[in-house]
Amino acid sequence: MPNDLSPRGYKLPHPNNIASQDVVRIRDTIVAVDADVSSREAEHKKLKEAFDRFTFETFLNLWSNHDNS
Repeated sequence: MPNDLSPRGYKLPHPNNIASQDVVRIRDTIVAVDADVSSREAEHKKLKEAFDRFTFETFLNLWSNHDNS
C-alpha cells in the first residue's frame, strides 16, 4: 500500500489502495485536519482577545491623556 502524505503530513488516498484502506486514511486525515483547525482557531481567538484588550486599554489611555491636557 503506497503511503502518500501531503506536505503537512496528512495521509492521502492513492489509486492503488483498496477502498477500505483509503477510508481509514481519509478518516485519519479528517481527524488530523480538524485538530489542526481547532488549534488554530483557539490561537486566533487568544490573539484577537489580546488585541481587543490592547485596543481598549490604548483608548482609555488616550482618553485619560486628553483629559490631562
